[in-house]
Amino acid sequence: MRIEQLKYFVEIANTGSFSAAAERLHMTQPSLSQAIAKLEKELNVKLFERSRTGIQLTSFGQSMLQKAQNILNMVNEIEDEAKASKDIVTGKLIIASIPSMCTAYLTEVLSVYKKRHPRVRIEVKEEGTNQIFQDILASRVDIGIISCLPEDGIEQMSKIEFGRLLTGTYMVCIGKHSAIPLYNPMPPEIISEQPIITFQPSYRQVDYLKRILKRDDLNILFTFGNTEVAKKVISKGLAIGFYPDFSIQKDSYVLNGEIIPLHIANNDLELWFGWIRLKNHPFSRAAQEFIKVLKEVLHSITAVQEARAPSDAAVRRRLQPKNRWG
Repeated sequence: MRIEQLKYFVEIANTGSFSAAAERLHMTQPSLSQAIAKLEKELNVKLFERSRTGIQLTSFGQSMLQKAQNILNMVNEIEDEAKASKDIVTGKLIIASIPSMCTAYLTEVLSVYKKRHPRVRIEVKEEGTNQIFQDILASRVDIGIISCLPEDGIEQMSKIEFGRLLTGTYMVCIGKHSAIPLYNPMPPEIISEQPIITFQPSYRQVDYLKRILKRDDLNILFTFGNTEVAKKVISKGLAIGFYPDFSIQKDSYVLNGEIIPLHIANNDLELWFGWIRLKNHPFSRAAQEFIKVLKEVLHSITAVQEARAPSDAAVRRRLQPKNRWG
């Protein structure tokens, strides 16, 4: 007796017809009849009474029907459990991310990921792009989330696999208590006169700012490794800072008016943000699933943001206090 024979028997009993059962089972009626005849021979009993008006279960067939259905249910449960066991993702995943991506997206990504794969242990590091590259090359990190310039040629690197997620640029961030005259966009010459906050050398921010402001002698007052401390200093008007456009608009300091983000005039800086991993290195199931969730969440969030985005003029009116125009 085989599982297929039980499936055939139950289907015929449920449809009351060999022809209807054969159609639902995607097989020919003669093949189905032959399979049932063989089953009856093996059991040495009749399962169906055949007549001109159709078929009916014999008394043995009636008692067998529920048992056969129970067996098929158990087989389905076993198959489902086996499939589920293959889908269980386990292990440890180490992720290093630049702060802007952590702030804007990573919390949501980790929330979705842990719901799908609760047995994966995740370690997250907040680092600059330069340090993340070193960690990836040394196999200290599984996935890195970084920023880069298009001309860096990261997509052609022999040891690094790169997946671009989004494109952005920097905005200048000024505290509401600052006496700096506000323009939107802000002229680079005014920005250059102000004391600024930058991040530690493991970040590429200084290189990016030199390109935006088109000068090498930046007026750096503070260097921080903690983004929240930096934002607090900016909000007090002690210095100005710079953050990617996609990360700052929903920041709590911006939403409560403590920090005002403004575009920078003549800003030709285009940044790519994406993930990296070491080529020719084991690509674990946990890491593959993380990349999948990362893409899904970013696509979902950016689609919502684009749908809700006000016009550029509206943005300028909202960010620009009328009594502070220069």
